[in-house]
Formats: sequence, C-alpha cells, structure tokens
Amino acid sequence: MPEIFVYCKTCAKKVKAVVLTVHDKEYDDSIQGYRRYGMVRVLEHNIGFRKTCSDTSQMKSIVSSDSKDDNGVLN
Repeated sequence: MPEIFVYCKTCAKKVKAVVLTVHDKEYDDSIQGYRRYGMVRVLEHNIGFRKTCSDTSQMKSIVSSDSKDDNGVLN
C-alpha cells in the first residue's frame, strides 16, 4: 500500500499514513490544479522523547495533488 504524509489530528505533527481508498480526481480553482481525495489510516508515530501518539484513526485526506506545502504534505 502506498504511503503519504498527512498532519495528525491529535498532535498536529507531520506523520506517515497508508492510503486505503482513492476517489475520483477533481479540479480545484484555489490551486489551479487537480486533487484526489481518499481514505487514509495514520500510522503510530513519535511525538517526543519516548512518547508515542496512539491516534491511528482513519480520515479523509488528499492522496494526490498538484500542490504541496513547505513540509512536503499535499494540500
């Protein structure tokens, strides 16, 4: 399964997520390009010294886009 980077809803850090499903591509005027949404599952991740965030929920996210932010996360 392909992996992408998203932001965790609980700790707001950039984390890896596994793509579960992919929806149809849609044109977005704000980036003047295409986006594709899908369902992803956030992987367990470190948030500090010997601490992990246990939020491994599923969420709707952008799984492919013509635009990325400064951290390399699709937007």
